[in-house]
Amino acid sequence: MKRSIVAAVAAGVVLSVPQAPARADTPTLFGASVHQSPGQTFAAALAATDAAYGTPPALRVFYSGAPGAWTDAKLNTPGRATIVSFKYAPKDVLAGKHDAYLRAWFASAPRDRDVFWCFYHEPEDEIQDGVFTAEDYRAAWRRIDGLADEAGNARLSATTILMDWTLSPSSGRRWQDYYPGSQYVDVMAWDVYGFNEAKSETMAAHDASRPGLEVARSQRKPYAVAELGVRDHANRPAMLRDIAKWMRNTADARFVTYFDAYGWPEYALNSDDASVASWRGAVTGSLFAGTPVLTTSAGPAAPTSTSIAWTTLVDPAQKSGWVSCASWTPATGGHFSEGPRRHVTGNPETITCTRGGLLPNTAYRARLKWWDAETGGSLLHTSNTVDQTTAPA
Repeated sequence: MKRSIVAAVAAGVVLSVPQAPARADTPTLFGASVHQSPGQTFAAALAATDAAYGTPPALRVFYSGAPGAWTDAKLNTPGRATIVSFKYAPKDVLAGKHDAYLRAWFASAPRDRDVFWCFYHEPEDEIQDGVFTAEDYRAAWRRIDGLADEAGNARLSATTILMDWTLSPSSGRRWQDYYPGSQYVDVMAWDVYGFNEAKSETMAAHDASRPGLEVARSQRKPYAVAELGVRDHANRPAMLRDIAKWMRNTADARFVTYFDAYGWPEYALNSDDASVASWRGAVTGSLFAGTPVLTTSAGPAAPTSTSIAWTTLVDPAQKSGWVSCASWTPATGGHFSEGPRRHVTGNPETITCTRGGLLPNTAYRARLKWWDAETGGSLLHTSNTVDQTTAPA
């Protein structure tokens, strides 16, 4: 799940993307758990979820024991990413009692869509209550990850799912106690609750007190949210829009699934049309749609006698295009240079441009340009320009 650095060099201009743990060129997947009422089939419940939210591309499903076969209705959902958790007693895992089933389960997993699997989501309470130890939990996770690796399936992602409450100082907990080690984890996901609805708490403020994004970045892992719950409140529709924008624009979240499950009516959205509409906007992408925005600033490196650098934050606004770096001397329009084009889509990302081979003590102007094709296309958008002067020789 690590995004690779993309770089191209031509005419002294370099387009580069800073190394990051998540992939900005992959849009955040917004989805939900499936609100399955008593006696309702999963297929019927999923159809209702699709009608409400516009066919979520990510579904959160739960198993209280072994994960179901891939033909099970919960997992047989082609075209969608699946976030699936299952539970075993760690001692039984360590004794090898489930090796055969899990080895076969991972081997038969689909290879045409992403599967984010989790062994025992939210283990904190069980560990605190003495049901099993943190040491056994971590060891069991490592054993299961080894079985998953045997499948050689790049679409399988080992995903830890912890309570974001664990990150609050008042919890008295350490997230490291439930973390099996970075070599055994592909994605760090959190169950995010506890908002102050009456004060319309923003996601930025919530993350400041329960810093799930910062923890994931400290481990160089993509950040994700496996359960999101905002209690029924007049402010909920606006809060959901704020949360979704933060997840896409700031966190570059891999996925965010709302906990819309039967049995927790204070969180369920199904009777709140305004909140349903807000989350539908996130799921379908209409919340983020618009005209691409390109905001350029000087740097990060200071000019030298022969080079300048400039940085552009590109928000594709649900569109795809090609961008290139361009620079010239503003006084005469001379020394014009434009780098190769590279494709952008998905979440906002930062593109850094560097031009070398310049004259000392000379003013240069630079911007980023958006095209509709890699070659021979139309120029659709441009960023603001920045002026910089190279240092004396």
